Amino acid sequence: MNTRIAGAACALLMAPAAYAADVVDLISPARCELRFNRLVNCHINPQQLSTPTAETAVPLKTALRSVVSGNCSTQYPLEARAEAAGASPALIPYLRGTEVLLRGPGGAPVGNLTLSDNSTWTPSAVLDGSCRISLEVRWNEVDVVSTAEAQALITALDAQIATAQNHSDRMEELMLYQRAYAFMHSLADRFRVELSNPTMQELRAAALESTPALESMVLSCGDLSIEERLALLRLHAELWVLGKPEDWQRPDGTVMTLEDHLGTGAAEILARLNAILARQTQNPPDYAQLYEDAKTEVIRLQNKKLLALTQLDPWLP
Repeated sequence: MNTRIAGAACALLMAPAAYAADVVDLISPARCELRFNRLVNCHINPQQLSTPTAETAVPLKTALRSVVSGNCSTQYPLEARAEAAGASPALIPYLRGTEVLLRGPGGAPVGNLTLSDNSTWTPSAVLDGSCRISLEVRWNEVDVVSTAEAQALITALDAQIATAQNHSDRMEELMLYQRAYAFMHSLADRFRVELSNPTMQELRAAALESTPALESMVLSCGDLSIEERLALLRLHAELWVLGKPEDWQRPDGTVMTLEDHLGTGAAEILARLNAILARQTQNPPDYAQLYEDAKTEVIRLQNKKLLALTQLDPWLP
């Protein structure tokens, strides 16, 4: 399946079709004592509320709205408190219909919250028997109010994708450079070893020693045909490429290194590369794995954008 199609399918599955909501009594006969058509001795005991959560690509908010009916007049400043892990507490002055927001860290979904009384005056309040106050909890709504905000989130995701793609491209280049350098270094060093081993040194010495004999054979051996003379002449002409044994040795008689053969300019570059390799001997970067991780991050962000487009669809043109 195409990655983009798979990501879109994933986004559609994970985006909630509707936001979950809970309704909790704050002031009612269930929370208070009803005496002479008055609600007294009210208590809001701490309680845990929870809801299932799903992955999100955009910031979310949980809205807490008090719904008031009847006569709820009192001189006391009554309020409740909602808390969630990592979030700033939300104080709810519930005597008037009001809405406050609870946001998880970084706009993450809120799956659990604790609702408790935040006023010491609640048991002392005397309310009309008609008073009813409930709290509507609308979980994890998209925290966006305009097209501009929605578009800004998409723009930010596009920037993240571009940065991740650039990083992935860089990791691919480094992976290829690493492989190419290892291959070329191994190949060059193998050539150096092959061209300066004892057998090759003996061949160079033998070629130099055989030169007078070949010249004599080409010039004076009457039993050779013209074709044979030409073949020996070509062999004699090409033996110079082997060089002399001393061409492959240092002045002290030791075998030359690859740097010796390539010269001082290349030797400096090789020395710096070898120093890098030496520092990485214990734990060299695995650019192949880093490249795979970078590609995975690009795909993750692309799928995140698809999910964001689904979540933000009501605000996007």
